[in-house]
Amino acid sequence: MKTWLIDDEQPCLDELAWMLEQYPDLKLMGMDTDPVKALASIAKHSPDAVFLDIDMPKIDGLELALRIQEQCSGVIVIFVTAHAQYALDAFKTHPLDFLLKPVRRARLDDCVAHLRKHYALLHPGRTIQYSPTLRCFGVFELICENEVKWGTRRVRELFLYLIGRNGSPASKQELLDALFGGQSDKSTVHNLYMTIYRLKSLLYTLDSERKLIRLTEDNRLNIAPGVCDFTDFMRFGQENAIITGENAAEAAHMLGLCRGPYLEKESFEWTGEVANEIETEYERISLGLGSYYISKGCLQEAEHIIESLLLRNELCEEAHTLLLDLTLRLGNRDAYLRYYEQYARMLKKELRLQPAARYREQYYRLKH
Repeated sequence: MKTWLIDDEQPCLDELAWMLEQYPDLKLMGMDTDPVKALASIAKHSPDAVFLDIDMPKIDGLELALRIQEQCSGVIVIFVTAHAQYALDAFKTHPLDFLLKPVRRARLDDCVAHLRKHYALLHPGRTIQYSPTLRCFGVFELICENEVKWGTRRVRELFLYLIGRNGSPASKQELLDALFGGQSDKSTVHNLYMTIYRLKSLLYTLDSERKLIRLTEDNRLNIAPGVCDFTDFMRFGQENAIITGENAAEAAHMLGLCRGPYLEKESFEWTGEVANEIETEYERISLGLGSYYISKGCLQEAEHIIESLLLRNELCEEAHTLLLDLTLRLGNRDAYLRYYEQYARMLKKELRLQPAARYREQYYRLKH
């Protein structure tokens, strides 16, 4: 499916282009920051779908959508904007969807699923190659073209366990410990081997070419980028020690993947260690991205990132102090007082301490 992106802000274009790379059936034909040039380019290339901003100079997105539809019959329009107030006017152009910035992975997944269905209705003779998608943050989901038949609950548990190992091999004893409570009698070992065989058979039905999800002989589950939110998140953390201009957009996207606790409704004992690793990485990436935004003067973006971190981990003292310093730079008295009181309550409850003198003094100056 041929796509085109239009947004007058290059960072927004870059981030959306990166996110859409996760869907192999979407082929990016081009992107423009100038809506006038975009109109001329789209007329030549006739994309199947256009993702475009609304608030742009020269031609706003609403007018541009109408002009594109005049030139390209059947083109699918999807608006991507930071301004929710445009929603009512936007639907006068009959768009397929309306995405709010910052675009979340889960929301984009829903949009792309809707786009595929609409495209199939418009082009009944064409086939779309669907790739499986794994969501481990929040309630676990395996999204694919056909219904998943696990066979036994052990097959599903083995799959989740190997995902959590994040590409590391698993010995027979480790699998027996995790899935069978350490039992190693002949019957249990046979059960383990049958579980592994059934999982391999299931994975073959999901990806017969073994390019996206592959179980190796040493029980290592290899998952390609763009397939699983957890492995994408951990891969980014391992490959990016610091947050810079080169990876800031990807860092923001990775934080957006964490839309809930890891395997939220699963009760396996081994999930705790993985969840702790995730929270450590989430904190590190959030603090790095927040600091990067502050260095670039993007103070409101930084505030949003740090607030989100504190919602996940109220005990992160560095996040509290970073937020206090940030609100002083923003000149937001009420926010400083509110954040200080939250910080003070946390320190008193958890550590029986109080904020540093400079924060206390600033609080009393603003309070009185």
